[in-house]
Amino acid sequence: MPEEALRETAATSEPPNRLASPEFFFLLQRIDRLDEKLSREIKEVEVRLDAKLDTLRFWTIGAVITLIAGFAGVIIALLQR
Repeated sequence: MPEEALRETAATSEPPNRLASPEFFFLLQRIDRLDEKLSREIKEVEVRLDAKLDTLRFWTIGAVITLIAGFAGVIIALLQR
């Protein structure tokens, strides 16, 4: 009997009433839609965060290079005295 129910579900793509109530499937679809929306929102946040991290990385590298060049200049100036 359970095999018949599975075949019926697969053939009609509608769950038979004896497996679960329509409310259960409604909630299941609702959860699925909310999951898709949340996944999309997380991807958007990841893209924005990646862009901000790239900008921060650029400025950090620039600051480190500036500090190295400044210290190198000070050391060279002191050595030339």
